[in-house]
Amino acid sequence: MSSGSLFDSESSKSSSWKLFLIGFVVLIIVCGAVYGLYVSGKPREKTSEEILAAEIRDSVVMMLAQPTFSGDEFEAQILGKGRMRRFDWKKREAYFSFPQSDQAEFDEFLNKFFVDRMKVEIGSNTDGEIRLGNYTMTVSPENTYFFKTPIDNVKIEPKQNLKFAFKNVNYDISLEEMRQFTNNSAVYGGKLIAEQSQRTDEPKIIFANHGIMVAKPDEPSLQRLVNELLKDEAIKNDREKRIQRLVDFVSNEIEYSYTEAVGGRETLKRANETLMTRSADCSNKTILLASLLEQIGEEYILLYCPQHITVAVPQGNFPNENKLDFEWNQKPWMIAETTLPGFQVGVTKVTETARLQTVNYVQVPRQKDIIFDASNYNLLKFW
Repeated sequence: MSSGSLFDSESSKSSSWKLFLIGFVVLIIVCGAVYGLYVSGKPREKTSEEILAAEIRDSVVMMLAQPTFSGDEFEAQILGKGRMRRFDWKKREAYFSFPQSDQAEFDEFLNKFFVDRMKVEIGSNTDGEIRLGNYTMTVSPENTYFFKTPIDNVKIEPKQNLKFAFKNVNYDISLEEMRQFTNNSAVYGGKLIAEQSQRTDEPKIIFANHGIMVAKPDEPSLQRLVNELLKDEAIKNDREKRIQRLVDFVSNEIEYSYTEAVGGRETLKRANETLMTRSADCSNKTILLASLLEQIGEEYILLYCPQHITVAVPQGNFPNENKLDFEWNQKPWMIAETTLPGFQVGVTKVTETARLQTVNYVQVPRQKDIIFDASNYNLLKFW
């Protein structure tokens, strides 16, 4: 009886250990499965390259959505035959069109520019009208397809370089360099609205702070452009000739934009945007010239005149035949006017001399948010 009892006891112990081991193994398997599901379901952290690519994509979409600042050439180099028609800022949805083509060509476009084709909603064609949400587009050879997608589904190759050909030079800019313009890291920045101090019984005088859009020194795309413009040995070591070459480029090769000049509100462009669109009013020609002067370390000031703005540089060896000079900080400055094609600093006479000789405010963009009243050296306020 006792030996039988002893045998039963050893068997029971062995079974208990087996059950414990089986339970332990099952627990490990279950925990491993749960952890695997957690890891697989946890969003993967993006690499620095992926973050940069997303920022570049957003910058490109923003530029496409604002053709006044990017131009047709920019869109054609980015999208080929495709066109961006609108951007819903709240929903972050981009609307595109594509011209008449065979299905294979349209499929190739979709595969190239969109991550997931299932997230591309194509409008329905009814009686020659393509309807997509609240929008419609008339069918034509130029607009045969009309579709939309979330911005996160747009696919832009981040390492592209864009080229804009001028008469004797090219302006080349990478999408990464463009991103630094659009996020304002390549420009001086600051507060947008300046206000002249007035007595309480007089209306306020407010205007846009143009200096915020001027590019900082050593901006790569502008450096390359300036190096091309100034590569002639005859002007390399001649300060006045170098400045005049930059004035020639801005005054002759950037078309004056009456649309910008007479628009209902101020349109301020960064230097790259003026170069990509090839057009500008006095404001944006001034910003471009100032940005180019920054790249060669040349001293300059911005002069705010009645309904006009221009650049002035220290007189140095420039003549003063046209009497377009300005005294500031006990130093003579000569106006470098960019809205008159062929303008020669110190030489060319203009029809509205009084406007250029009446300077209301003076600014050095690298002195952030500082604009002087030219009559009394008082500092203006900013919003």
